[in-house]
Amino acid sequence: MEKGKKSIAGSRRDTRRRFEQWVQNPACGANLVSAVHNVKMGAVARRENPLAPKEGQSVFALARGNNFEASLVRDGAKVLLAAMHKVGLLKKTEKSFLDFRTSVNGGPLTDLDEAIKKSEKLLISLADTSTFRGVISSLTLRIPKGVMLPEATLIIDVVCIKDNPEEDAGAIISVGEVKTYPDRGGYTSKSDLAKARAQMGLYVHALELVLEKLGMSTSLALSNEGFLILTYPGSNQPRIRMGEDLRFQAERAKRGFELMGESAERLPDIIGAGEDEEDLDMINEVLKAPVAFSDACLSFCERSEACFNRAMAEGSGAVLGDEVERFLGGLSLSRVDELLDGAKAKNSAERDFLSQMKSPIVGFS
Repeated sequence: MEKGKKSIAGSRRDTRRRFEQWVQNPACGANLVSAVHNVKMGAVARRENPLAPKEGQSVFALARGNNFEASLVRDGAKVLLAAMHKVGLLKKTEKSFLDFRTSVNGGPLTDLDEAIKKSEKLLISLADTSTFRGVISSLTLRIPKGVMLPEATLIIDVVCIKDNPEEDAGAIISVGEVKTYPDRGGYTSKSDLAKARAQMGLYVHALELVLEKLGMSTSLALSNEGFLILTYPGSNQPRIRMGEDLRFQAERAKRGFELMGESAERLPDIIGAGEDEEDLDMINEVLKAPVAFSDACLSFCERSEACFNRAMAEGSGAVLGDEVERFLGGLSLSRVDELLDGAKAKNSAERDFLSQMKSPIVGFS
């Protein structure tokens, strides 16, 4: 029984899954409450509709992802370092490797506490005398704010430590994200790339908070450019995309952390709640929170059908896609129909919509 309790505690402390859930749709209040308070959205969906099906990520997709990540760091990250040297992300002399994965993820460390301790020790050494230049797998951060309950812990897939090109000495840190979908150049899914950048922006802001807590915000440089490790089409070999601008995503993560902190303060923690336990009070809190349907919801949220139906009833342009919702500027579909049928515009938003519809690009007249 004691072992089971430790397992539950460990699963609650590893909040990466919950951060990734939030970043899929940060505009949704219900998604935020669910992530911060560790309330499974599947339980919420079945409370809302007892007939809602149970969903989950494909076990085959999970297995492939785990195998791909393991192949990158095998034999001292030989494959990963070679790929980074090939594209110039690291110099040939920058070839060190540290593995901070825990044993449950196939790594050498005992638990999260050990991973956090070693990660903080490394960061401190980088601002002092360390000459480490290379790659770290699973840098583990304890975020020094009440962002998630019971605490916020974030594990970064890959971190690059290299010489700072703008300084005579010192290191610069870049964050990376590993994804198994293929890099198809200009045809890679825009939504997939946007979600990956959002995750990396979250890592950048989390590192900012940790460096500030450690008193190192001025002694260590943090890059605003991240990198993606994808696969070659039709293979499990890595392909690296460099130069991903993360400034906007980091700023969005900063605001998101503030909202998470407010939610954590407003609602008490669920003492003893486990990964699969259903606390009705917290489920009701999620149900009461405002929702914001988007394209992303269809791929990750078990309430997506109910939220889609609600958006449809409200005449939201989101049911036709995020781009349509942005184009309509908050106008309902029923009001759009009226305007297109000749109704007179009542405000600047409606006048702007009609102006755009009459433009040669849209082609309406």
